[in-house]
Parts: sequence; structure tokens; C-alpha cells
Amino acid sequence: MVEHESNCHWSEYWQQGHLTSFGDSFSGNYSGVLETVWHQDFKGLPDGFKVLDLATGNGALPLLLNQFFTGSQKTGEVIGVDLAQINTELAKVELNSNIEVSLVSHIDCASLPYADNLFDKVISQFGLEYSDLTISIPEALRVLKPGGTLSLVTHHSGSLVIRRNKQILTLICRDEIKALFATMEALVLQMGNLANGEDLKKVKQNPECERLRHALNQYISALAEFDEEALKDSELLGYVATIFQQGLFWSLEKKMAYLNFARTQITTLKERLSELVAASLDEVALSSLLAELIENGGALFSLSQIVSDEEQILGWKIMINKTV
Repeated sequence: MVEHESNCHWSEYWQQGHLTSFGDSFSGNYSGVLETVWHQDFKGLPDGFKVLDLATGNGALPLLLNQFFTGSQKTGEVIGVDLAQINTELAKVELNSNIEVSLVSHIDCASLPYADNLFDKVISQFGLEYSDLTISIPEALRVLKPGGTLSLVTHHSGSLVIRRNKQILTLICRDEIKALFATMEALVLQMGNLANGEDLKKVKQNPECERLRHALNQYISALAEFDEEALKDSELLGYVATIFQQGLFWSLEKKMAYLNFARTQITTLKERLSELVAASLDEVALSSLLAELIENGGALFSLSQIVSDEEQILGWKIMINKTV
């Protein structure tokens, strides 16, 4: 659920089919505490409501809202917008027919194509904080009806998600990553095309191949010693295994293409996680956000930390009423 000018890597992320910004941390839509937080918001919506979800990603919140009213007679509309390319095909999703859902790509939350005072509620989860808040907050309040609510769940600088992804980011920024890819490339080129077991036997007897293989293993060992869990989460080990196990007898051209793909994936992961960490809010940044809201016609209704059942911080929950 990300709004950012440099959104190519987020478009690619959503194209991979993730519904939430937590990647493989969640299967399906948000659940548990985060689901409960939004259910409390949805309960107060009037009949015939209009809701706008900013930086919707692949539409997790609009789909969650639609599901919430399954079996209800209440009607309404929810629009999810994102600067990136949305990858959810609503025609393939089982939806409650009373609540209209639409998802619109390439919409910048700094310049919303909607009339003033149009929506009963504007929502965003792990998204608005990626934008320039001095522009996006006035825009969010502009399209909100007087008396309506801007409801945000934002990244918390001390959250489980941020701490985990900081570890991954620290790992993939290490010098060993660049050296590892250079060694992989040199080894792939040195091995050349392998057609059978005899070719593989020759490779194992090649001193340069053995030297490169040993160097590759040393880089992997150094990364694992630094942070084994972060190494697993980065998916780097999977890329190495694909080339030297599943792809051992691929053509040289195919191996090089996959190696370039893997290198690009790590680069885009670095960009995405850098933005994620930078977007997280500590108390100082949160104070600036609230000041921006109040200056633009908002009144703080509630502010709290979202905490999991395991007492891990998940984010901030901020509710702002539009006063004028």
C-alpha cells in the first residue's frame, strides 16, 4: 500500500501477486489485530457510504471492507487508488454485491481526481506516510466531507515489521552481496555450457571453478554468520540454488539472464526496504504529521499503538475528524 514517486519497484512488487505490503508474512488479506482495527472503523459507516483508500496496493482494505458487510443490507462504495500499477482482477474475486469496489492505478495521493467534500471516510494503511505529507494530507482532507474521518494505520519505527526489514536491508547493503554476485557471474562464465555428467566432472576438476566455488561459499558463510535469518528472508539463497542446482544444465545464456534477474531483484528489494524504513514514524515524525493534519482542518480523534496478541508493535492508528 505504497504511494511514492519512484514506484516502478512497487509496481513490480504488486505484480508478484502480494495482497499486503508484508509480502509472505501474511497469506491472504490482513487478519487478527489489524483486521479488528479496521472492523471498528467500518461499523460506523452510514448507508450509501463512499470511502476512499489511498495507496491501496493490491486493494487489501477495499476487499476487507467489502467482506465486512457480507450478509448486511448496507450499501456503499469503496475506491482504492495507488500510484503504482494494481494487479488485482476484481472480476475473479468473490465480492459482496451490496458494496461496490473499484481499484484505480496511477493515481497520486498528492493530486486526487475527486471533488471536494465527496467521501464519508478516507483511509490508508502503510501508505500515506510514503508521500509528501505537506501535500497529501491537505488533499485527503479536501475530498473528505465535513465531519468525516481520515483513518490511518502507519508504520511505527519500533514495529516488528520495521525491525525485521531493517535487518534484511542491513544485510543486502553489505559489500559481500556485490562480491557474491560478481563471483557467481565469474563461475557461471567459467563453467560455460554443461550438457551432461562428463561436463560437470570436468568443471569439478577445473582449479579456477573450484576457487570461485570456494569463494562463493565463503561469502555465503560470512552473510549467514552476520544474520542467518535476514539471509533467508532476502531470498538470496534461493537465487543461488536455482542457478547451481535446478539450472545447472541450463544454457549459458539462460543462466546469465537469470543471474541478471536475481541481481535486479536484490536491487529493487533494497530500494523498497529503504523506502519502508524511511517512511516509518517515530514520535517526532508523528508529531509533525499531526501538526500538518490540524493545520489543514483536522482534529485529532484518537491516537494509539497497534499491538499484536504477542505484544509486538505493528503500527500507529491515527483517526482525524474533518472540522470544516
